[in-house]
Amino acid sequence: MASRKLDKIERRLLVLLFLLVIFLLSVAGRLIFVQGVEAKKYNSLARKQRIRSVELAPDRGTIYDRDKQELAISLKAQTVYATPYLINKPSKVATQLSEILEMDKKELLDKLTREDCGFVYLARKIDSKKAKAIKVLEIDGIGLIEESKRYYPCKTLASQVVGFVGTENNGLAGLELYLDKYLRGIPGKIMTEKDPLGRDIPGGYTKLSPSSNGNSAILTIDKEIQYKAEVELNRSIQETKAKAGSIIVMNPNTGEIYAIANTPSFDLNNFSQAKADSIRNRAVTDVYEPGSTLKTFVIAAAIEEGLFAPSTCFYLPGTIKVADRVIGEAHARGGRNFTLADIIKYSSNVGAATVGIKLGKERIYQYLTGFGLTEKTGIDFPGEGDGYLLQPSEWSGSTIGTVPFGQGISVTGLELTRAYGVIANDGMMVRPYLVSKVISPQKHIIKSAEEQEEKPVITPQTAREMRYMLEKVVADGTGTNAQIVGYRVGGKTGTAQKPKINGKGYDPGRYVASFVGFAPVEDPQVLVTVIIDEPQATIWGGSVAAPVFKNVTEFSLHHLKIQPN
Repeated sequence: MASRKLDKIERRLLVLLFLLVIFLLSVAGRLIFVQGVEAKKYNSLARKQRIRSVELAPDRGTIYDRDKQELAISLKAQTVYATPYLINKPSKVATQLSEILEMDKKELLDKLTREDCGFVYLARKIDSKKAKAIKVLEIDGIGLIEESKRYYPCKTLASQVVGFVGTENNGLAGLELYLDKYLRGIPGKIMTEKDPLGRDIPGGYTKLSPSSNGNSAILTIDKEIQYKAEVELNRSIQETKAKAGSIIVMNPNTGEIYAIANTPSFDLNNFSQAKADSIRNRAVTDVYEPGSTLKTFVIAAAIEEGLFAPSTCFYLPGTIKVADRVIGEAHARGGRNFTLADIIKYSSNVGAATVGIKLGKERIYQYLTGFGLTEKTGIDFPGEGDGYLLQPSEWSGSTIGTVPFGQGISVTGLELTRAYGVIANDGMMVRPYLVSKVISPQKHIIKSAEEQEEKPVITPQTAREMRYMLEKVVADGTGTNAQIVGYRVGGKTGTAQKPKINGKGYDPGRYVASFVGFAPVEDPQVLVTVIIDEPQATIWGGSVAAPVFKNVTEFSLHHLKIQPN
């Protein structure tokens, strides 16, 4: 009996021993598998827990004007960060930093006591004085890293054209946005092994992937012409108490934009404080009814179609009725004879309507669209607006009388500039552009302005005849304030009523005064458009916009070394 019990115990012990051996063999096998076969895998996982990665921001490329003067550059700046679990006295630290950084103490304390992360930004891209003050404190858990900060040396100059970037150096507006993929560069990365307290492990893993700085852009903008345009525009806005204004200066033969000025403007280095209305590049984005500056294209169409010559004589009454609309002149007059050239010279609404009726709505529409007045120019800039003109089938009875003097059609300042460029460039249309080339940090050309494909719109003969007619506008017509000593100048005045906000009729108290012209007439090298929105002191384009044109164009001709006649 005792022997049986002993055998039973021995069997149980053997079974337990067997199970223990199996267990130990399993553990040993697992250890061998983990430490041998999967050693690399677990070593990699452990390393990942110790590895900390910090992105190295690249320097954003520089934006230059046509003479390689800097309009936007990147500077080094310091950013303050915290490792929350290393902060011993968060409340005290928050108090110290709030005084230096001029930040709310509670906001800082919330960041310093976060438990969900080991890294948090406290303030980005601070000035050197603040950075030095923080460094002197030597607070555990508070550090500084170097970042790139965008800076605009010319502050307000060409602000709507250049645009600005965000905290992460990503383009948000203007050419900074349009050229972002070229300017921003490629971020780098530094990876280091750290212990649980965030300290570097001596002899630990370190890997550096350097950043690649962004490409730079050379614009067609001329800093000196841009400055002059802004000065003259601001002066006019102040003197006339106008709401806003724009100026475009372009080479009509190449499409190069020398200047785009807009008022109101803003300081690029403090863009967050700017009003939305001042950030918009209204010369490119906004549409308006052009008024009498449109007459040029209706007259050009009549000459191109062979209907009239510049010397063709008309008897024009003081008013003309078109359907239900009575059209009169800006200044009342009796009936008298006008040549076709006089209609432009004295800006006759009745004359423009008479010519428009003779042309017919289909041909008017054909030529206005042919001059590009109802489609975007394709400029290398974001957010371009486009003009609008109803299809002829949708015109009312009076539309054929009002469109020829610029009512019932909307255009952008840039579209109007391009259209006048056709007159200045012997009937050929070119595309306006702002970016001359993009170059790499190694000075290689990454992108150049596309070669211009000129589009014929009217014959060179018609264009030349129009230039001489527009010269008479300046010589002794409505645009005498645009005269420049030593140069032959051509151009056209415009004074347009603004439509009422509800779209029903026109507001007699709100006008847009404008002038578009070029010089020298025999071979135009500079084309300038001036638009003044809602002037108060006086409303006439010849009085408000023409003097601005004169000053900007005269400066541009001298600056570009274009010889007088």
